[in-house]
Amino acid sequence: MSTREEAVRYVPLQAPPAVVDGDIERWEIDPGASQLRFVLRHIIVQEIRGRFQRWGGTLFLHRAKPELSSVRVWVDLTTIDTDSSERDDHVRSAEFFDVARFPRADFESSSVEVGLEHVVLRGLLNLHGVKRDVELEVGPRSGPKDGIRNAYRVRGSINRQAFGLHWNQDLDTGGTVVGDEVELEADVELVRAKEDASSEI
Repeated sequence: MSTREEAVRYVPLQAPPAVVDGDIERWEIDPGASQLRFVLRHIIVQEIRGRFQRWGGTLFLHRAKPELSSVRVWVDLTTIDTDSSERDDHVRSAEFFDVARFPRADFESSSVEVGLEHVVLRGLLNLHGVKRDVELEVGPRSGPKDGIRNAYRVRGSINRQAFGLHWNQDLDTGGTVVGDEVELEADVELVRAKEDASSEI
């Protein structure tokens, strides 16, 4: 995973001098300005690209010590969109996500490692009724950074087998139709919570 961009280095979220609840500020993902995408390798069509239409989350930013910050994210799995309604219905079915039983995925961070070029975010992903540790890389992207809004890119990967997503089909030539590794990428725009922003007025 890598979010390195030429001539761009990671800078902790820029925020006004005022703080709320000690050193903690609350930032919310703006769903209208953010995208959560994935890529799954597929033998027949080379790869499947998709997105989730409904998701969100909160960053609890510790300005003085960014490594003490935390993140929570939720994803409505019923809103998967791969540009194929038939395929989407299959992924929602009991053979994959089984959204009737597990309509939502959740991520909660356990550690934040702040580097010069990016942040490594580690935490627990709850998907398909299974909880596994995952690692995400957070880096800067073009967008507003004015103390009220900040824009970042998040990348990572998971093995779907680890979450009990086992469905596949064997090929006559050997191997299987669908790969196991799922690449994740999110363009995230964060908005500082109104009570935080108004505290400096």
